[in-house]
Amino acid sequence: MKTTVFWNLLKFLFVLSLICNFVSTTSAQNYYPATIGNDWILERTDGEERRTYSLEKPKDIADQEFILLKIETENIRNNKVIDTDKYFLTTDDERIKLHKTVLEQAIGATVTTVAANFPTPATFFPKVLVQGDKWDIVADATILEIPIKSTTNLEVVGFEDVVTPAGTFQNCAKIELKVAVTSAVINLQPTTSYQWLAPNVGPIKFEADNGNVFEAISFKLFPPPVKEAQNPPVWQLPSQEFQFTGSRLGGILNAKILENVEDYASEVGNLGIVAVTGGIVPLGDGTGFATNLQGKQDLWAAGIYGNAPIIGTITLFAENSKGRSTVTIEVTIDIR
Repeated sequence: MKTTVFWNLLKFLFVLSLICNFVSTTSAQNYYPATIGNDWILERTDGEERRTYSLEKPKDIADQEFILLKIETENIRNNKVIDTDKYFLTTDDERIKLHKTVLEQAIGATVTTVAANFPTPATFFPKVLVQGDKWDIVADATILEIPIKSTTNLEVVGFEDVVTPAGTFQNCAKIELKVAVTSAVINLQPTTSYQWLAPNVGPIKFEADNGNVFEAISFKLFPPPVKEAQNPPVWQLPSQEFQFTGSRLGGILNAKILENVEDYASEVGNLGIVAVTGGIVPLGDGTGFATNLQGKQDLWAAGIYGNAPIIGTITLFAENSKGRSTVTIEVTIDIR
């Protein structure tokens, strides 16, 4: 029993196990939007557990300088919170920094709290993610009066498209986390887990070392405050609801949603799609941009013909050297 309790409490050391067309302008991508008010909900694919990630302002006056990332793990069957993980963060132009962690672990009727401080802030993760990048987090703590050291080696091992109940996300950064824990009393085998981060969305998938997989079912994002000097593109769409009759191509039903998309946003340097939801198929299967005779981009959306009407959303982005703006449109495609 003591070993089980010890292992459960070690979760607070996996400080990054809860974080997630890779274009050349990687600096424009924000893989973990650290704005207070953002939240993400991930559920285990077997329906047993739910994790709610939220960015909040700390309640303690002594912690007001930090952003609090709070992650609650809940048993879906009985709606009981299993544990609460708290990460106290700050951010600058290059990275999100970790200053301390607090884990509240429920074991039976007892709630045990374990904390770790980082006098020199650790890198929670860099702002720019490039394949092959590596960084480490080393934490010292005492659990059940046993001194331990945890070393987490992180590496960006690739960029992938990821399908979740919350939508299809393109060019997600896949982070490998290798955790080694050393103690004079108990030997623990190293673990490997994976986290996927969607650009400008955040954590959308997590695979634990035991094989359990969590996927995003919803998320809510608030735009960060815009500095006065910034002038990102401004969207001016005729509507945010589009209804079309589609054309059938094999088993796909598609329709042109917008012509000359660049004309609907100011000072556009680059266009893209952040996510699609509902019955709309992923990019490359009939959904995406096509260059027209004017050399501009038309937006097409598609779905499976037999599922008509196709109903879903598309989140677009437009960016220039001063920033990026997103807009979400609602799309309905029906059969003639």
